[in-house]
Amino acid sequence: MKMKFVLLIFLIYFAVMVWILYFSLQLSLFVTPVSKHEESQPIYFRKEFSEAGHDLQGSATLRPGMVMLLSLYAHLPSVTEKYSSISKYLIHFIEKMKKDITVRGVAKDPWELAREWATPNSLVPETAPGLGDILAALSTAPIVSAAPAVGGSQFKIILWLEGKQKVVLAPKIHSLDSILIGKNRGGDRHNGEIVAFHLGRLLGLQMTPIAVGRKVSLKREILPVATQRLAETFSKNKNGDTCFYGICRYCKPQWRVCAVQDTLSCAVIMWLPEHLSILEIDHPWRDNKKNVLARWEYDENYCQEVLVGDQGGKILDIIDVSVLDYIIQNTDRHNAVYIAGEPDSSFVPIDNGKSFGDPHTDYTDMLAPVLQCCRIRQATYERLVLLSGGGMSLALQELLALDPVAPVLTPAHLRATDRRVTHLLAALSACSVKKGGWHNVLF
Repeated sequence: MKMKFVLLIFLIYFAVMVWILYFSLQLSLFVTPVSKHEESQPIYFRKEFSEAGHDLQGSATLRPGMVMLLSLYAHLPSVTEKYSSISKYLIHFIEKMKKDITVRGVAKDPWELAREWATPNSLVPETAPGLGDILAALSTAPIVSAAPAVGGSQFKIILWLEGKQKVVLAPKIHSLDSILIGKNRGGDRHNGEIVAFHLGRLLGLQMTPIAVGRKVSLKREILPVATQRLAETFSKNKNGDTCFYGICRYCKPQWRVCAVQDTLSCAVIMWLPEHLSILEIDHPWRDNKKNVLARWEYDENYCQEVLVGDQGGKILDIIDVSVLDYIIQNTDRHNAVYIAGEPDSSFVPIDNGKSFGDPHTDYTDMLAPVLQCCRIRQATYERLVLLSGGGMSLALQELLALDPVAPVLTPAHLRATDRRVTHLLAALSACSVKKGGWHNVLF
């Protein structure tokens, strides 16, 4: 009896080993060996360059739609060497930008000037005397009323400033040096809105909403003019500081935001004027929230479908905004926003808060529109070249130092913007080879 039992155990063990061997052989048929050189490269199917929810087979999920990323890394060394120093034209360019911000007394009525500027293709002109007055008003004008931004997922407040100007207030939720691992983690970052505005100007994207930092007193400026619904979310912490948590999908008492010594740093984003209503539609390269790959992730030729679709005529706008999003790592661009009733409207990049989460990680799958379409406005490309070689961090550092809540970015995040500019130039270099020359890439 004992002998039969031992034999049975042996047969089971043997069967299990045969099954494991068979499964291993079958699996090897679908796995391409990786050379030592390839193993050292940050290639497209590694986990740090894709959303965790899309890693259907762990960190080695193959996304055929992103195969062009391999050519990006192939071009990266030569592009890094080519654009290794700051352009001699950059300082003059930065000084022009700074002049628009620092000169005061140009506009008698800043709100009216902003309304006059606003068209379906530009919120702020390339040269913008009077911008300093608008930014100053946004950061200092008395607050007349405050209400929760109901219906959204993030903690934001709707303010009316003296002079009947509507704005969105995004409070500082995370410290500047907080590192948020993964896409769309944590609350919106107030500094992302401020940086996006200045970056939009640097890149020539004139539809980026005007945004500036502001230090507010919750006790003296917000609570006295708050609606009852908003006021009910106010409380005191153990240090006696005023706190609030607002009303939104993820707003909860345990995640309240507190002033420090009666002061809270925020971003104030100017509401679009009444004559410009927005139209929101699905972004062609939005992430699929379900546990399946989106079309662009598995179809390298997906751009051809977009070009013949409803947004085909907007492809250069979409590319421009994807450049902005990649530099700030805004991983939550799920809608494309245009001006309603204006077929020739430019893309309006609103909601830039899911940015600057991790200065050490670059989600290169965000380059899908650039790599799959291989086209970009020549003006945008020329701005990237101008801001290369460390120029982007220098320009942003100079402009952001003038903001009321400076510092706005940590040195690590500033350095990351330089790295991402190089990635973009490498991607476009790869495109020039793929398309047979720059004349087929620059428009």
